[in-house]
Amino acid sequence: MVAHVLSLKLRLLANGFKRSIGQLIGVIIGGLYALGMIVMLTLAVWFTAGEIPFQADIFTLIGSAVVLGWAIIPPLLTGVDLTLEPSRFVHFGIPEKTLGPALVLAGFISIPAALTIVGLIGASLMWRLDAAALTLALVAAIATAVMAILLCQYLVIMATALRAKRRFRELTFVLLFVVLVGLGPILSSVFSAALSLGDWVSPIAAVLGYTPLGAFAAVPGAFAAGLFGQMAIHLLLGVIYLGGLYLLLARATAKATVTPPPEQRAATAKGLGFFKLLPATPTGAVAARALTYWLKDPRYAIGVLIVPMLPLLFWFTGNQTGSYAMMYVLGPMIGILMGFAISADISYDNTAFALHALTGISGRADRAGRALSCLLVAIIPVLAAAILPGLITGSFWRIPGDLGLSLAALFNALGVSSVASARYTYSVPLPGDNPMKTPPGNGLRVALTQILTMLVMGLLLIPVLIPYVIGWVQQSQSLGFITLGAGLVLGVLLLLGGIALGGKWYEKRTPELMQAVMLNK
Repeated sequence: MVAHVLSLKLRLLANGFKRSIGQLIGVIIGGLYALGMIVMLTLAVWFTAGEIPFQADIFTLIGSAVVLGWAIIPPLLTGVDLTLEPSRFVHFGIPEKTLGPALVLAGFISIPAALTIVGLIGASLMWRLDAAALTLALVAAIATAVMAILLCQYLVIMATALRAKRRFRELTFVLLFVVLVGLGPILSSVFSAALSLGDWVSPIAAVLGYTPLGAFAAVPGAFAAGLFGQMAIHLLLGVIYLGGLYLLLARATAKATVTPPPEQRAATAKGLGFFKLLPATPTGAVAARALTYWLKDPRYAIGVLIVPMLPLLFWFTGNQTGSYAMMYVLGPMIGILMGFAISADISYDNTAFALHALTGISGRADRAGRALSCLLVAIIPVLAAAILPGLITGSFWRIPGDLGLSLAALFNALGVSSVASARYTYSVPLPGDNPMKTPPGNGLRVALTQILTMLVMGLLLIPVLIPYVIGWVQQSQSLGFITLGAGLVLGVLLLLGGIALGGKWYEKRTPELMQAVMLNK
């Protein structure tokens, strides 16, 4: 039975590549890129062996980072390969003692697992000048990889019930997005606070060596330093952690094979929501529906979360360089990004686009309603980002120009997006999926479409940029008011023109749009 399950996993892995040529090409390119990076780092480790500072601590940190990455990213966000998820075997009546170990071993048959093992083995070559330490490092690398993959499987099973809840998925996405955006400032602050590399590397590595994250990875360093007692402690702790983790995983897997998957309950709605607040017109109905998605769909949350994160990033950059000039372009950047967020709104609709297609709503009403919803969400952040920097610094002459460029950027982005989303669709994360998931097969098309859309937005802003830049150089408030007037006029014209042109394309291509979003392409 174990051999049969493993062969089944191999067959499913191979068949997954045959499903789509684009997916196969993407996997090959991604795998070769990751393997190339591993080879380059392995060669660097090989040629610098013996010269790496804090060698034992660095190896412990590498092993701990790998285990932590496997423990966080798949369980909370992406999940692992669900083709052999334990709950799928509920109806087959296979004995738990046989199926549990088979599914545990099947978890090692994946490209990320193979790359993890190869990468850790490559990192262990930093001990190549000491044969005994190298042997221990190779064993520690494999044991660390096993620890990472087993911990991932266990946490995925434990988080299955939680991941079935939408709020949990949204919360984990928000936390990860905030951490990713703030990772650079956090690390930079840690590095700058330490007087030397050893001030933060050694204490952290020493603690991690006694945890499941770095117990095995700390063994070769302790051996090379002649601390045989400490090495024995790390080795014993690693064996205990790994053995206990395997027992927990086997028990959890066996239990999951006889426990039906959790049911997802539909959310209950109270009242009419935004439909009660907006006009009872086709445009108002579309805007109310779109506003609901802005608040409840995590795929739109990326555009909302970037609003508070950008000021923090620019402030941190200014604090490091001494120049806060980037704070003055917050308004235009937020306007562009928020307006660009609706360039894929029809793609995001998926099957819900049938509401628009079957009711025969006009293209102008559809385009205007979606643009209005984004405008209601974005207008206050854009106004605040345009006015507050000049107000706080006392540069009052800047405010009219910043305000004009920011409003022009927002209206311009809404107009271009209204055209782009009616003319071009592409694969996006489906409703309920991880918002950071990248659908396979058309990455190049998505990238080109988004780049061209942003390029058009930038070119259309040139008439407003000219007086803005001249006024900024001369510190002229009068040119700032000219920028404000030009920005309002040009922005409103581009918005109305984008709604009109996008509405025409929408009406001509409604059947094609419906087919495209149903197939998510």
